[in-house]
Amino acid sequence: MLGMTTGDGDAGGRLFPDDLDRLDPVAAVRFADACRAAVAYPDLVAVGPLFAPAERTGDGWRVVGACDPLPGGARELLADVLADRAALLGLSYEEATAYLAAARHLRTAPDDEIGAAGSRFRVVRVEQFVRTGPDGPEPPRPSDPDPRPEVFPVPPARPWDVLRDDPGADDLRGPLLAALTRAGREPSRAYRTPVALGPMFTVAERRADRWHPSGRLHDLPGRARAALATYFRHVVPAIEAPDPTARAEYAYAAALLDDGSRRNGIEAAGRRFRIVRIERVALAGPDGPEPPRPADSRMR
Repeated sequence: MLGMTTGDGDAGGRLFPDDLDRLDPVAAVRFADACRAAVAYPDLVAVGPLFAPAERTGDGWRVVGACDPLPGGARELLADVLADRAALLGLSYEEATAYLAAARHLRTAPDDEIGAAGSRFRVVRVEQFVRTGPDGPEPPRPSDPDPRPEVFPVPPARPWDVLRDDPGADDLRGPLLAALTRAGREPSRAYRTPVALGPMFTVAERRADRWHPSGRLHDLPGRARAALATYFRHVVPAIEAPDPTARAEYAYAAALLDDGSRRNGIEAAGRRFRIVRIERVALAGPDGPEPPRPADSRMR
């Protein structure tokens, strides 16, 4: 487990949609992967929220910046987005001034929504979940973007997520709300429609019969592997001062992580590590995605 108690999971009821002809091939593969994951890793665990700046668009809300563990951090990120927007070529003086004024306001006021130059922006609450099963937390799925290092030495940044109506919301709702309730974070009745964002990936280590996250979030499994290889190759020798035998094991493990085989689990010097998949979901209501809750302002 990821340092917490899990509850009963839910495979989502249906295993196949009613109309298979309407699924494009890529969506069909991802749907099949999700069905397999629901069976192999049936327990859904809420692991805490993140917060992200978003902008209202014609087809929903679009995330326009990175996530932050605190609402205030996301407000700062949104202020940066607005300040950058003010510098764009082609804006009128009035539009640029409005963006700059909104950016200054967010840096001094704890507001989670603001308008500027005809656009609407909001700090959005993003729930994080990990699926777990008998062998521990879920690793990356075969359908997750995972370019080989030799093919994409520097993978291009993926586009920001768009929060729009999700046809799979009904299948997500029950398991997600149950997981949040078990974690003591039952959502407001005003925001009950889950909208899935792209997954993130992190490194977890098995210690004392539990899996513990031990790194930052990455947008690709390969970047999480690279971070773990860097830890083995540079951090462990400098900080933990292992004996020569253990040092050689860490170096060998780092080489295995860099060999392009996309391995998701590895052992080194008696320690066990895994690349873990983090599901991210925003809860939406009639007025859009859920903003931070009052209790979130007390997070540290």
